[in-house]
Amino acid sequence: MDKLEERVILKLRSKIFSDFKILEKEQDDFNYFSIFFNALKCELQLSHVHFLIYKNVLSENEQFLLSFKTPSLSFFDTWQKDMYTKYLREGAFIVNFPMERYDQVPFDKSLFVFGQHDDLVGILLFKLPDKNHHFSDSFWETLSKTVYQYFEKVMQLCILKHEKKRYKLLQNVTSQLHSTIDIDAVLRKVLDSLEEFYPYFQYQIFLSNYNNIDNDDSRIQPLDYTKSNAAIMETFITGNYKIEHELKVSKRYLYFPLKGKQGIYGVLKIETQKTILISGQDIEFISILIGTASTAMENAHLYQQSRQLVNDLQLITKVTKKLNANLRLTELVHNISEELQSAFYAEEVGIILFEENQFNVLTGSTPFFNDKDCFPFLQFVKDFLDTREESLFIGNFEPDDNDLVSPFRSIMAESLKREQHKIGFIIVLHRIPYKFSFNTFKLLQSITQHVSLAFTNTILRERLEQLVITDYLTKLYTRNYLDEQMQKSIEKDKQGTFLLIDIDNFKIINDTFGHQVGDQILIQIAKIIKRNLKMNEVGARWGGEELAIYLPNCSLEEGLSLGEQLVLETSNSIDPPVTISCGISHWNEKNKESPFSLFKKADEALYLAKNRGKNRAIASVK
Repeated sequence: MDKLEERVILKLRSKIFSDFKILEKEQDDFNYFSIFFNALKCELQLSHVHFLIYKNVLSENEQFLLSFKTPSLSFFDTWQKDMYTKYLREGAFIVNFPMERYDQVPFDKSLFVFGQHDDLVGILLFKLPDKNHHFSDSFWETLSKTVYQYFEKVMQLCILKHEKKRYKLLQNVTSQLHSTIDIDAVLRKVLDSLEEFYPYFQYQIFLSNYNNIDNDDSRIQPLDYTKSNAAIMETFITGNYKIEHELKVSKRYLYFPLKGKQGIYGVLKIETQKTILISGQDIEFISILIGTASTAMENAHLYQQSRQLVNDLQLITKVTKKLNANLRLTELVHNISEELQSAFYAEEVGIILFEENQFNVLTGSTPFFNDKDCFPFLQFVKDFLDTREESLFIGNFEPDDNDLVSPFRSIMAESLKREQHKIGFIIVLHRIPYKFSFNTFKLLQSITQHVSLAFTNTILRERLEQLVITDYLTKLYTRNYLDEQMQKSIEKDKQGTFLLIDIDNFKIINDTFGHQVGDQILIQIAKIIKRNLKMNEVGARWGGEELAIYLPNCSLEEGLSLGEQLVLETSNSIDPPVTISCGISHWNEKNKESPFSLFKKADEALYLAKNRGKNRAIASVK
């Protein structure tokens, strides 16, 4: 080199190395390169300068250094290296290499920068002024070495700051993670930290047993065991880190298990361009961060689990207490439905029994199950429980059958059993997918076991009670039960009507056709009576061929109308043909009667009906 060239190099080195220090602010890191570019422009009188860095040199720190990308600094791949170096003759450092960058700035010179082992580090692009000193090859070689020395020192300082920032972030995140019991907060903090540190990656966390419908962060999703890809499931099952390449779209995917001491809770999926290098240090750092998050999440999960366990035990205790309260079946169903809706935040709860191949939706179930359009859906649930011999738990229901329409996506159903025989099922529904967790499903199974026993006892008790108050032949109530209901009505109601019915010539029928035919006639007339009665109206077998009806809060006229209707239907529909006679009595607040006096007046009216030709209804006038 001549003296002029030596002076240029000396002044350049003085400018770039004299004020070389660690810059405290991260946003000032690019100043290292600004100092260098400005010094080059000044000493060599350059109008434009651009430094291309070979990406392989950055294999351990590419994610960090990509943030330095500017109009004056960028990176190139291996295939570009081969294209550039073919212009370089052996032993040279600079070539005339006309090219334009993406900002359309023209360059006419390319200075190749080599490292200690003659490995290509980068290419300095610039444009020399038209009138300039002709620099020697020795000058360009010295300039190339100076650029490398400066680049190496900048990299060392930046990497040092980068590592300091990395572990400072890890320390900060760790302290924050272990100070919260909010699982969603833990996950968001991890994702935010990763995005801050590796902004060129895309992140998504898939969690097992996750059903937070209030989560508005699309980066956190439930793990769908039926649809998740193989790599996610392999990572979740094995608990091992996995990397996957997709050649068609030039993508790279990394999968990290969220693994605690007691199990694996999900998978972190990272997506990046295949051209971006991922170092072992990056993978180690992400693994440490995810491990820390997994531990924090496990602690939060255990805390929430313990609280949930207490709530579950309280719910089971509360339900069991109600189940053992000797409630009527309707009250029992209503209470269970309310408790399950409240505990599971369910939209619909149904309790269905099987009766002669029909669905008996018990009163107390929510309105959806009283809609006839829901029966195909109930049939689907029954078929599933019958054929698979297992419970039904679906996080996102999408029926294969086009005829099966359901607005509900979250479904839980468990069979009700009596002595190992299925007598029905409990079903819980919600429109939002993945509303119910697996723990919720296990709780439903536990509650259903208690419910099955309580239902069996309640149904048997009510059937026994029904047998006690029901006539075995006609299935009408007994006389004692009718007397009790009449007495209660007289005490609380404002009026009531009593009907006493007798089958005309019943002895002749028995003698002619036999007692079995006589019994069948009684059964047919009883069916006519039950068909004509409203709720709370009582039909009973009074004795022998006599039947009776009590109508609470009904007038004498209403009673007479019913009596005439029964007389008409009996004469037109009984086989063999028979007729009935009916006597009607009535009471009101001004003229209260006893059950016996009502019977006596109705009996007198019945006697009058018989004397007037039978096959008629007559009301007492007294």
